Amino acid sequence: MGKIIREIGILGANNKYARLRALFDTGAYYNYIAEEFRDGSSIYDLGIVEFKEPLPVIFPNGSDVCGRMIILKLLKIDKKIEPIKKPQFCLFDMKAEFDIIIGAELMQQLKMVLNPSIKEISFNQ
Repeated sequence: MGKIIREIGILGANNKYARLRALFDTGAYYNYIAEEFRDGSSIYDLGIVEFKEPLPVIFPNGSDVCGRMIILKLLKIDKKIEPIKKPQFCLFDMKAEFDIIIGAELMQQLKMVLNPSIKEISFNQ
């Protein structure tokens, strides 16, 4: 497993862009996003493109929580790859040191390779 924290960008339905602190976590399957960000702004300020079905999730501490799947306009992870259009996130009231969790499913799709020992992310093309 690997974990790296890095700033990424998202664009919401209101054409508002935000730089957020993201945890890249190979132990998480889905992508997650907080309702309220560390800087006090919220996902609702940026705008949600679409709400999808609820998603039940069991956290590492054993708590069973139901989040709501949402779609945003764009996700920009790195200047080396194109922005991801219509990224999906599970929306939660997270209180953590980061605003977003990027999960294994998206990392596999983007062919990302994490090197936690040097805090580096690379992409296999």
